[in-house]
Amino acid sequence: MRRWWSKIELVLGRRRNLDSDLQQEMSAHLQFMIDENLERGMPLEEARAAARRAFGNMTAARERSYQLWQFPTLESLLQDMRYAMRCIVKAPAFSLVMILTSAVGIGANTAIFSAVYAVLLKPLPFPAGERLVWLGESSAKATGISVTWINFDDWRKENHSFESMAGFENADLTLTGRGQALLTHAGLVTHEFWQLTGSHPIKGRLSTASDDEPAAAATAVVTEAFWAKSLSADPQIVGKTLALNGTSYVIIGVLGSDPGFFLRPVDYYLPLRPSAAQASKRDAHRYMRVLGLLKPGITLTQARMDLDAIMEQLAKADPGPEDDHRTFAEFLTVERTGDVRRVFLLLMGSVCLVLVLACANIGTLLLIRMTTRTREMAIRTAIGAGRSRLARQLVTETVLITLLGGAVGIVPAGLGLRLIERLGPRDIPRLSEASLNLPVLIFCAALTLTVGLVSSLLPILGSAKVNLSMLLKESSAGSGSGRIAHVLRGGLVVAEIAIAVVLLFTSGILLRSLWAAETLNPGFDSGHVMALELQLPTSRYSADGVILDFYTRLEEALRAQPGVESVGGVNCPPAAGDCGDWWYSIQEKSLPSREDVPVAIINMADPGYFQTMRIPLAAGRAPSDEDRKGGLAVAVINEEIAHAWWKDARSALGQHIKLGGPYMEGAVVEIVGVAGNVPQEGLDSPPLPQIYLPAAQRVDPALVIMIRTVADPRNRAQTIRHVLASIDSNVPIQSLKPVDDWLGATLIRRRFVTLLLVLFAAVAVILAAIGCYGVLNYWVSSRKQEIAIRMAMGAGTFAIIRRTGRQAARLGVLGLAIGLAGSWGTSEWMTSLVFGISARDPIVMGAAALSAILIVALAAALPLWRAIRISPIETLHEA
Repeated sequence: MRRWWSKIELVLGRRRNLDSDLQQEMSAHLQFMIDENLERGMPLEEARAAARRAFGNMTAARERSYQLWQFPTLESLLQDMRYAMRCIVKAPAFSLVMILTSAVGIGANTAIFSAVYAVLLKPLPFPAGERLVWLGESSAKATGISVTWINFDDWRKENHSFESMAGFENADLTLTGRGQALLTHAGLVTHEFWQLTGSHPIKGRLSTASDDEPAAAATAVVTEAFWAKSLSADPQIVGKTLALNGTSYVIIGVLGSDPGFFLRPVDYYLPLRPSAAQASKRDAHRYMRVLGLLKPGITLTQARMDLDAIMEQLAKADPGPEDDHRTFAEFLTVERTGDVRRVFLLLMGSVCLVLVLACANIGTLLLIRMTTRTREMAIRTAIGAGRSRLARQLVTETVLITLLGGAVGIVPAGLGLRLIERLGPRDIPRLSEASLNLPVLIFCAALTLTVGLVSSLLPILGSAKVNLSMLLKESSAGSGSGRIAHVLRGGLVVAEIAIAVVLLFTSGILLRSLWAAETLNPGFDSGHVMALELQLPTSRYSADGVILDFYTRLEEALRAQPGVESVGGVNCPPAAGDCGDWWYSIQEKSLPSREDVPVAIINMADPGYFQTMRIPLAAGRAPSDEDRKGGLAVAVINEEIAHAWWKDARSALGQHIKLGGPYMEGAVVEIVGVAGNVPQEGLDSPPLPQIYLPAAQRVDPALVIMIRTVADPRNRAQTIRHVLASIDSNVPIQSLKPVDDWLGATLIRRRFVTLLLVLFAAVAVILAAIGCYGVLNYWVSSRKQEIAIRMAMGAGTFAIIRRTGRQAARLGVLGLAIGLAGSWGTSEWMTSLVFGISARDPIVMGAAALSAILIVALAAALPLWRAIRISPIETLHEA
């Protein structure tokens, strides 16, 4: 133990007189042997000679003692690190460029990985989250359809693949009786939900199976945040009531920590119970989906087959229009990230290319630096250093520089992460949880070591075939540049140009797609329009007449306000998404098969909607005041449906649509108008088939009132609030914002991805330009004497530029060709992210190619200028 401590002291530098200690020990031991010989009767000189022979080689003994007194490998490594640090200090500009280059690549990768880890890789915060499955229904036309109560109940009772199942959906309810009416968000769940999400109360209890019974008392479990904010953290809250949509709910518990299962904040949880229709009809859909926990060892395919068998048995026992429905099942981790997975993989791939560029730049700089250190390497080889020893020194130097770059890279990583959180869409799950946590820092450390090791391979390969013995006879700084090093430098430049072209192409494609979406004619005039979104409480607005009377009085009051041009209402406005679709068929057309029944969005609009939004009518008329309940059932279709069934939109007038299709119950409506297409999913989505029903014939308590104003609609926001309060102050506002903001929000994700890719492309261009400049500048420097001789022999400026520029052109053309080929392959993968243009848009291809040419031209400009400014007399005199 004492010997180990002595070694550790030496490593820590606490025993600095090792040489003198060794010399004293050896001298004392030798003297002891001499004294023994003298005691045996030997003469002094003979005693000394015999003692030296017995002791052995003093130098060898000293080396063996060093090995025993120290950790030789560690000491050698520390020696390499000290030497590497001296090299860094000796060349500060060179070292700074390498540290900053690695910091940019490592920092950008760390920032993106932190987001990828939070969104795609981080385990779900639920017990056995990797076995949780999102369940719905599917048909030949759609997947992820809501689950009917009867199907859910049979799944829950008859399946053999799941440990537990919970039904869930969300709802918006109006809270009254506690000051001003407040719109609140509810999670409706069956009692199994608590176990699946690992939830626990801090007060009272959670709902149980008895609370799920239809005849049970109405109960609620409030979240801790809602309890603190809206209920004043009342310690006696359990047993008190909440008035929600006019129904009194008894608070039975306070949830300790909201599991965050619903992506939007939830204020409280209510028992999910079936209505009378849902409990009796197998095709009575609402909005319920199902969360299931797979049994260990059961695959998703086996679970689907199990539930499909149950649905087949139900179809035989209770035949109906949905006999073809089967199970939709997806792991919760995949379902939550399905639509953003491709986006984040694209970002991760792009930032990895930036890292490859950084590695190539570091490798190029190291290769160039090696040519100035070849004589040093030759001398070290001549005095006994082997190839492996030199390689280890190079690896140590490179890894030390990249470690410094990794440490510095934490700063751009933190800034990049903050930028991602600020610009990232709020609907990306768990993006707000991204941070520089332990897994991310481990990734950063591993990435740093990888960059160091990969970058250090290049100078090792570049010097592998150099004849070091000949270098001792050379004096030129570039004499150590072997063929392998020359090929490596050229190859790295080609790779940098190719990568820059690919990143320029991908960012250009997304930039053009964003521009196409931004400048798209949406089919209506969104300027000067305010959208007032309302959801009437069903406790006081349950009758159709009462709902219609409220909206009629509200619209009349809003029209009477100064500065208001027109007012109209719609259930599902443009860019609001798919608010509800249904099957339909054209009665005058041939009967489709069950698998071919078309689907359309079912919307409701009042007489003023099309005029207010200035949606053009291709044929017929808009809903009118005459379209009331009890009258002729009519509908307005959009051009997407009209062009799918008729050559001319006017031919659709007078035709009849069967809602629900030919195999389900539904009303028959007459087509009285054909309206222009509007983007229902967002500005960057294609138009969807849509059927508008008169709001008076299909009454819904949820409506969005569109208010067109003369001036900026934001100036009328307070007036709109006063008008609504004057009619009913207990109706909460879901949202009040200009339609332009509503539309712009649909492009947030596209703007986010495009901005990041443009930033990556800009970094790639800078790194590629630096790499090209470094190689071309070295090429000119290493051929300075050759150029001087050619100029002395009469070569003109053009000849020098042509010869020097040929090298740059060769590398540029090769890199451009590889980059364009890579861009062509990348375009196939990006098809789903492109909007409004071709994924292989020739304009973007040409722009990327032109950018690559400019990169090479700018990088070559200064070396070419240096080449033609060489003075033959001075250069040859120095040589």
